[in-house]
Amino acid sequence: MTGILAFIVVFGVLVTVHELGHLIFAKRAGIMCPEFAIGMGPKIFSYKYNDTLYTIRLLPVGGYVRMASNDMETNPLNAGMRIQLKVNNENEITHILLDDKHNFTNIEEVEVVSSDLSKEMVVTATRLHDQEEITYHIADEAYYVENSDLERIAPQSARFESKSVWKRFMTLFAGPLFNFLLAFVLFVLLFYIQGRPSDEPVAGLIGEDSPAEEAGLEVGDRIDSINGTEIRDWDHMTEVIQSEGDTELTLETTRDSENRTLELTPEVMSNELPDGEVVERLIIGIGQDRETGTVAPIWWGLEQTYAMSTLIFELVGQLFFSIFDGTFSFDMLNGPVGIYKVTEEVAAQGLITLINFTAVLSVNLGIMNLLPIPALDGGRILFVLYEGIFRKPLNRKVEINIQLLGVLFLLVIMVLVTWNDIKTFFL
Repeated sequence: MTGILAFIVVFGVLVTVHELGHLIFAKRAGIMCPEFAIGMGPKIFSYKYNDTLYTIRLLPVGGYVRMASNDMETNPLNAGMRIQLKVNNENEITHILLDDKHNFTNIEEVEVVSSDLSKEMVVTATRLHDQEEITYHIADEAYYVENSDLERIAPQSARFESKSVWKRFMTLFAGPLFNFLLAFVLFVLLFYIQGRPSDEPVAGLIGEDSPAEEAGLEVGDRIDSINGTEIRDWDHMTEVIQSEGDTELTLETTRDSENRTLELTPEVMSNELPDGEVVERLIIGIGQDRETGTVAPIWWGLEQTYAMSTLIFELVGQLFFSIFDGTFSFDMLNGPVGIYKVTEEVAAQGLITLINFTAVLSVNLGIMNLLPIPALDGGRILFVLYEGIFRKPLNRKVEINIQLLGVLFLLVIMVLVTWNDIKTFFL
């Protein structure tokens, strides 16, 4: 149960922050956002504020911001449909009444002849009381009215396509940007909670019943040498332990200016990776010391976010190269099932480990969304950049076909990765 709750919370936070980035920058750009959703599937909660419906949906995976655009706007009017219209003094439509569940007065009953609510923003209809055919323009602030609910009709000026290249770029980039910001905030939080790992070869903690405890090593002891090799830092110490093998080690240590010589034999620790591979390493059972006042927390957060971003970029590069050199395997990828299993294992190690894992996942989500794959933020950014460079949008039909191919590609990959995860963890 803890694993399920951890998975829901972690992914809920990651998706909410990502979509919140899109929402904030879209609204700053003047783009109307009819819905901000966390989760997928049926609504379990909704609240409307400032023309945006905020919803929580049943399935705790995914989420979205629905921005007003020519592609997303649906036209509920069909030729021959009888509706009622509320118009202003300029004979512009302010409300399209789709049923009788309203309290509007001074309305016109019409029969729709034709309508264009994506570009021209007009409705041509025949007034029933005098059979005159009139073309009505949609007011800048106009609404559909159905079941006593008002849904604003997005004016052209509030749609995604109407905004400058820069505003559209930032709106799309804001989702991954907020994931990087979340990682930064979490790394800074971790610094305040526990400090940063020290590079010094000093025992910060001693494992219970470990070789270090049995040999008499204590918290605060500095390891000066191992089998005669002078130790420079923590990483060098771990390298020396691995290189010496599972034989007895002689440690020269210092504590409060007191020198001691200890002998111990490392033990083998086995870790099973998500793909099933078992990795073995030698340990003596000590943890790094922590520093809390030597490095500014903000700098530490930036450093960790940058380091993690660099590492993930390298892993993505290796993944793409593996496709071309024939070494690619779906074991190199994790879908929702695989990530759930890893989250379950991480959650069992405590809140600190889970926060660190969430920060890493946030960086990963930001980078994955910036990949130039159609249907992802990175693919949509490419279309916007194309328009900025060539001063004209890509052919709409070509763009739609590329987007469809991107969606199909992602769906196929998701199905294959999920099936591979199921085989790995459950079959």
